[in-house]
Amino acid sequence: MKKLLTLIIAISTTFLWSCNDDFMERYPLDQINDENFWRTQQDLELYSNAFYPKYIVGFGYGWGDATIQPYGYTQAAIVYGDIITDNAAPNSYSKVAANEYTAYITGASGSGGWNFENIRDLNYFLENYKRGDVDDAVRNVYAGEILFFKAWDYFEKVKLFGDVPWLSKVVEINSPELMGPRTPRSEVMDSVLYSINKAIEWLPEKGAERPDRLNKDIARHLKARIGLYEGTYRKYHQSLGLDGTKFLNEAIAACEDLMAKSYSLYSTGNSDTDYNSLFAQYSYRSNPEVILSKEYSADKNLGVAFSRYFAQNLRHQFGATRSLVDEYLCTDGEPISISPLFKGHNTIQIEMTDRDPRLKQTIANFGEYNLAPGISGADNAPLPNIPGLSGNKVPTGYRVAKWFLNDPVDWDRTTNGMQAAPIFRYAEVLLNYAEAKFELGQGTQDVIDRTVNVIRDRVKMPPLEISNIPADPALDNDYAMYCDYMPNPLLREIRRERRIEFAFENFRWDDLMRWKAGRFLEIPVEGLKFVQEQFPKVVVDKDVYLSSDGFLLPYKKTLPSGRKFDERQYLFPIPMEDLVLNPSLIQNPGWEGTK
Repeated sequence: MKKLLTLIIAISTTFLWSCNDDFMERYPLDQINDENFWRTQQDLELYSNAFYPKYIVGFGYGWGDATIQPYGYTQAAIVYGDIITDNAAPNSYSKVAANEYTAYITGASGSGGWNFENIRDLNYFLENYKRGDVDDAVRNVYAGEILFFKAWDYFEKVKLFGDVPWLSKVVEINSPELMGPRTPRSEVMDSVLYSINKAIEWLPEKGAERPDRLNKDIARHLKARIGLYEGTYRKYHQSLGLDGTKFLNEAIAACEDLMAKSYSLYSTGNSDTDYNSLFAQYSYRSNPEVILSKEYSADKNLGVAFSRYFAQNLRHQFGATRSLVDEYLCTDGEPISISPLFKGHNTIQIEMTDRDPRLKQTIANFGEYNLAPGISGADNAPLPNIPGLSGNKVPTGYRVAKWFLNDPVDWDRTTNGMQAAPIFRYAEVLLNYAEAKFELGQGTQDVIDRTVNVIRDRVKMPPLEISNIPADPALDNDYAMYCDYMPNPLLREIRRERRIEFAFENFRWDDLMRWKAGRFLEIPVEGLKFVQEQFPKVVVDKDVYLSSDGFLLPYKKTLPSGRKFDERQYLFPIPMEDLVLNPSLIQNPGWEGTK
């Protein structure tokens, strides 16, 4: 296997039990708790298989339209997660981004992300996998897989809720843990770190794993992500009173392990197309950048309707924001606020001239990324369907081109679409390393040359020089208005690189939360500058609304006061029903009562 984890779906129906979302409902584990199970390697592998599709989601399966709670976007979170951030604006504004999330008031037990069914099933494996006569080295590989998934699950829960109950064993109906309090974040994350380190110890090296299964490098990548998140979250959320140094060092160690391997950024030498084409492929088996991905198979009826609904129909009806577009540098390496190359916003064609090549490969210029000839659908080229035009909408006018797979054959497959999903890629390792090193006071030019400048070089952008970092009055002004601190110029540029490189890969929300920069959501949501000649049928103040400078305001009528962010949004609320069922639980600050 070459850096790919193809989803294993052929799971015995023994494990496909029906259940609801209630934490108190348990899978009937006694159905497999017999003398004949846990005895062979096949048993261990069979049980482990069930967790792959639960955690390695990619674009989902089938119609791919299940809603991911509590965030409110659909199953292809890797693409659509940015719609709750300052990177994007859906046609109907996000309740989460607008601080109008109230589902927890009526949410059933186990909803909104507060669900521990998978944890129970993972613990069930850990309590039973040693029962059979299987060699320790063999069964520990499967235990490593389970610990990987458990670390990932708890990492996601901590991001959502902070303190969560750490469950180290199978919880029964009469277990006291059901009525226990939440475990402090520090203890949970220490256990997460232990779990991912043990997974790295037990999993095989890349190339030695059984086909399409986890390996050490995949676990190292997750460890780097966990370490950077927790280390920086603790630094910028000082009220926690927790030191993040250990986690930053763990992130650095994991990155260094991966950087010593043979990974590299995908490139054919064409800086005008390579970045975009990275996200429009059917397989990543030979891709040197992709550490974990998910493939689909139409022949086995294991596909997803992602490419059809993203490229052909724009089902999610969203667009990028001017806030994101303005952060792309000009080709001289300077921001638009000071570069002489930037000629203004008068048309999208003008504002995209002489910019970082990733801009045109992430956001569609007019007339580009067209549907194939003769294909019907919500054709958002040559012009995007802004309000006032028929078809699925691009409310900001900035249509997303990243992930655009222009293949009518795949669109016609509908729920058997085969566009592959890259999940862990080496570019993240590089930027995780750069940021963690800076946060520990080790942000040298050598570090930047090995990380940020490698990423810039793919698109032939000028390197970042620590001794000559360009000013950016506009971005600094945003930090001054919407953040409690002004970052060092080098950190500002590392963060910029992260926003640009990972736009529409579901990083931005986590980044804003860990940087304690959530108020960036309050930056007015604007689209491109409206040019009447380009949209002669669109009526201003009826179909679209404009700022005083002529930029599209997609929420002028639906959210006239703009998006608001307050401290409570750094964590999500525990569902009300769970608070009633377990009086030991205490609601996260700001979510008490029925606000």
